Amino acid sequence: MRSDMHLVVGLALALGASTAATTTAAGTGAAGAVGVSPLGDPGHAQGPGQRPYESYVADLSSTDPDVRAGAMRVLASSGYLEALVPLSALLTDPVDDLQLETIDQVLGFFAVDRPPSKRMVGGIVEVRSKAGSAQALFDQGPFVILPRRTPPELVAGLAGAARDQNPRVRLEGIYALGVVGQPPIDPVAAGALVGGLRDTQTEIRVAAARVLGGLRVSQAGEALIDAVNDPEHVVRAAAMRALGDIREPRAVQALAEQFQYYERGTLADAAFDGLARIGSPASIPLFTEQLASRNQLRRRLAAEGLARCGEPRAAAGVATALSDEKKTEVRLARAFAAEAAGRQGLDALVDALASEKTEAQAMAYRVELRTPIAPRLGPSLQHPDARIRERVAMTLGMIGGDQVVAALEPLRRDADTNVARAAERAIARIRIRGE
Repeated sequence: MRSDMHLVVGLALALGASTAATTTAAGTGAAGAVGVSPLGDPGHAQGPGQRPYESYVADLSSTDPDVRAGAMRVLASSGYLEALVPLSALLTDPVDDLQLETIDQVLGFFAVDRPPSKRMVGGIVEVRSKAGSAQALFDQGPFVILPRRTPPELVAGLAGAARDQNPRVRLEGIYALGVVGQPPIDPVAAGALVGGLRDTQTEIRVAAARVLGGLRVSQAGEALIDAVNDPEHVVRAAAMRALGDIREPRAVQALAEQFQYYERGTLADAAFDGLARIGSPASIPLFTEQLASRNQLRRRLAAEGLARCGEPRAAAGVATALSDEKKTEVRLARAFAAEAAGRQGLDALVDALASEKTEAQAMAYRVELRTPIAPRLGPSLQHPDARIRERVAMTLGMIGGDQVVAALEPLRRDADTNVARAAERAIARIRIRGE
């Protein structure tokens, strides 16, 4: 698709309409406009100086790209979640810059704090960073995504963007799918992601593999196994990680062979990471052997693999093998294995929430352990450290369940604003998932 250069300055001047999300405690707002909105409420009479919502929706079909862009910015800045459906049409717009800005604006409805992807040069020209906003947001993980119902029109629009002629649009479309998509992903979108594994651009093949893993697209197993033979090492590594994320049993032998072949380095680590994520009982001897590795990453991954293998006795053996472990990340993996074996490791996972260096690892383990630990996390909601209360609430939102909602309700009135918001969002996430 073509790129209208006159829009670049327009997009730069309209950057004020592309601000990060403004949310209520429950995170129910989106990109909020400052002052009086020119947009009337959908389905209601407009106030003085306001145009009806429907008229801006109609402008999205204008033959003038500037009119489409203006309507898109107003709808996006309004904060109305209903606007996601009509905005989705611009994800396959013939103007590349308009597609890219629409992706960026749509992400504003889902981001708690959107990472910057642009900067101004001389106050006039907008320059995109090497990693676009979609990739930056995907990299931050699911805990920064607001609880939203993703309309099928939005998924279809992003799937179309993922097939665009412009590689930058394809890349942003793929990562945006990874941000807003929810497993099980629509078959058309899954097909677009699988197609990305055959793209001519290396970074797009990497993106496709990462998002297929992140969305747990199980039907992509064969295509990801093929991608393990990609000519680019970075694509191979991403494919091996994704095979682990979807827990593809057919990949166990291939990943073991890759690990044995490379022995050390990035590809060996990626193969072992994939095996640890799958957690096949067939890999128990290899995991047990690697607990004694001098490489701390190998020890951590080995402990994780044994935790996931479904064999409590093997998982319990991690505590003995790593009893003298000094590295914090490995000790957390040891606690994860202990919990998987039915032993005590939760306290260590809770304590790790107090540190920025370990919170992401600990939160991921707790979400993976899911329901069995949920009732035991209740006391942590009264922890004196507000940061820990907030992280526990975020984790419970991913775990879900009626008992979790009941435990979170009191935190909506927590004295710490961040804790109250985390509880509101966690409850909203659980309720959306249950509908």
